[in-house]
Amino acid sequence: MKWVGAIMILFTCTWVGIDIARNYSRRPKEIRELLQALQIMEAEIVYAQEPLHRVFSYISKQLSFPVSDLFYELGDELTHSDRSLQEIWDETFSRKWRNTAMKKKEKEVLIQFGQSLGLHNLEQQQKQIQLAKVHLQHELDDALEEEKRFSGMFRTLGVLSGILFVLLFI
Repeated sequence: MKWVGAIMILFTCTWVGIDIARNYSRRPKEIRELLQALQIMEAEIVYAQEPLHRVFSYISKQLSFPVSDLFYELGDELTHSDRSLQEIWDETFSRKWRNTAMKKKEKEVLIQFGQSLGLHNLEQQQKQIQLAKVHLQHELDDALEEEKRFSGMFRTLGVLSGILFVLLFI
């Protein structure tokens, strides 16, 4: 019975360490998907001149959860609501952001970008998209550095803390 508890403690601590490390790995993937979304948005808005609700719907089909869910919700709300795009954008990102592994910095970049979306001519809109991509690329570089630095450390820390607790309780 004592060994079952020790194994459970070790397993739990290891799992927590792996889960924290997984978030460090998810963040760069999600930022890459946001960059891909902005690339698609640029092509669809500037070159194809598609309406935003169709652009968001198209983007949501190209990406994976949770980023796809952000754009699906934007497209759906824009189609079925009479609120402004900026209002829908802010509310959607505030509500759905907790499903992501991204940090406040990425959210701030996107909220700021959303404030300008649809308010400018095509040339200015393209510049806004490019600016958001530059900011997100900087955040991606930081996220990759954090992943490299902390991901393995948290996996190891989970296992070692589990072993420490087992030794303390034996």
